Amino acid sequence: MLQLLKNIILLGSCTCLLAITACDQNQNDDNGSSTSETSASSGEEVTVSGAPEVIGADDTSNGRLVQIATLNSPEANNEFTRNVQIMQARVREIANMNTLLGEEEDAAAKRAVENQIKELIRRVNEDNKKMADTYRYTLNRKYIRNIEQATVFIQLSDEDVAAVKKQAGEEGRELPPLLDSNLISVCTLNTADAVQGYQKDVARVQTVRDEAISLQAAVTASETSADKAYAQGKLDVVMDQLKALNVAMFDAYGFSINRNYTMQIDKSSLFVWASESELANVTE
Repeated sequence: MLQLLKNIILLGSCTCLLAITACDQNQNDDNGSSTSETSASSGEEVTVSGAPEVIGADDTSNGRLVQIATLNSPEANNEFTRNVQIMQARVREIANMNTLLGEEEDAAAKRAVENQIKELIRRVNEDNKKMADTYRYTLNRKYIRNIEQATVFIQLSDEDVAAVKKQAGEEGRELPPLLDSNLISVCTLNTADAVQGYQKDVARVQTVRDEAISLQAAVTASETSADKAYAQGKLDVVMDQLKALNVAMFDAYGFSINRNYTMQIDKSSLFVWASESELANVTE
């Protein structure tokens, strides 16, 4: 059982991302990067809502959700994610620079920091305009991203990739997409409900796995045989739950929780909260 737990801890690290990064091979984490210059020419991959599509809600105290854009491909979703990450990184950098400015005592150093902050703000405003033009997205508004379609991939070792290529060659089949990135798809999630169900299942697995790790630490740290037996008993129960979840995940999604996996967003829609007065102005 201890070996199984170790395998789950070492191999089962989940990268279930609302914003896929593993499949975006051109992603640049450098905070100095600019949001993509091609984002405004995404064509049919990005659909900007002409008239606001309002989603009703029982509690309208915070306004209503308004759909502002739909990202119709993995590429469009990857690009949007990358651009948002760049902008958010810049905002964090501005906050850090402001902290540094408050701590700096040397006048010349203060001016240098102020100039850096001004440049960062200029670039954030510039990128914010690009995002608004392309997606109607702005850092000034809270948004909700509803994932409507997604594909789940497992990560393969180089040996796994070689085996898949060999089998495909022998059978005369095309190689799976993203195989060169050591990824292979195991299931598709074709509705928003399916995506949400998958995310809940993954969260449940992570919760139980974390509990198992905590209990294993308690077993190791036990100072008396009675304490160790008590912790071991609880660990045994949780490990049985984890085994059952592993079977359920394989039946539902075709992969074991002992494998690293990631979720690629294939289609998503962006919503913002709008007040009743804003909606009234739009419809007038």
